[in-house]
Amino acid sequence: MKKVSTYLPSLIISVIFVFLLIASSALLLVDINISSSKLKNLAAKNDLESKIYTELNKYYTDKYNTTGIPADVLMSSISNSYLKRVEEVYIDAAFDALGENGKMSVRIPGNTMLEENLDQFFNDFADENNYEKDDNFELKLRSTKDAAYKTIGSYCDVYKFSAMSDHGVLSKLSGIYRYRIPATAAVLTSAAVMIILLVIINRKKKVTTLYWCGISAIISGILGGAPSIYLIATRYFDSFSIKQAPVFAAFTSAMYKYTEAFMAVQMALIVVGISLVVIYGVTHEKKKYPDTKPTDIS
Repeated sequence: MKKVSTYLPSLIISVIFVFLLIASSALLLVDINISSSKLKNLAAKNDLESKIYTELNKYYTDKYNTTGIPADVLMSSISNSYLKRVEEVYIDAAFDALGENGKMSVRIPGNTMLEENLDQFFNDFADENNYEKDDNFELKLRSTKDAAYKTIGSYCDVYKFSAMSDHGVLSKLSGIYRYRIPATAAVLTSAAVMIILLVIINRKKKVTTLYWCGISAIISGILGGAPSIYLIATRYFDSFSIKQAPVFAAFTSAMYKYTEAFMAVQMALIVVGISLVVIYGVTHEKKKYPDTKPTDIS
């Protein structure tokens, strides 16, 4: 193993293999864990719609002095199930955008009760104050409904996909996201090629390939796992300065979930790497000191 003709090429390939293992585990994490269904499940697990309801109620209560519309007029028509529907519409729209051109198109589900409550409030107000129900009245009513939907949508967009779309972030990410599977296949193929090269280089002693693959797996596991352990142990993402509770919960829970998943893969690589090195050590010793039968001296 220590001949320069095999040792140096094996060392170089094993170093490349380390980074390919880190890259492949990161890409597999994206393929498996980053999807609309996964984000919906994560949102449901964190009961984000309840947090959205609380924030929305506070917003309309504070706005009463400006709009003159009591919070109950709007909030009595908004249920957690409705907020969850709107939340999921934004998630689906974001992943549709990622799969295409990065531009989001969101159609917020209608809320008949909300519109009826606003109709009743405006008509009662007009009747009580002898306000003429002219075009201006209808325009004000329509704009209030539109503003209500826009506000609800803003609070339900807990991952702030709309902001990402407006600032061109989704457009840039869509180029990466659409080619994630070919990229994963390319990295995995490259890793397989590295293993084949190690076998070829160490063809006179193929068991040495186990050693190099094991060492690479251990090093990649340490390089990828150490930062993940630090982020989780220090609760790093809790330091994010996000004022809205549902947005904070959405972002931090997602970051912790993905970090934990990445760490788990790195820990598995370390275990596999140690196993390969142990197998190499045992096999190497057996070949170095083969079993011998006692000589018959009779």
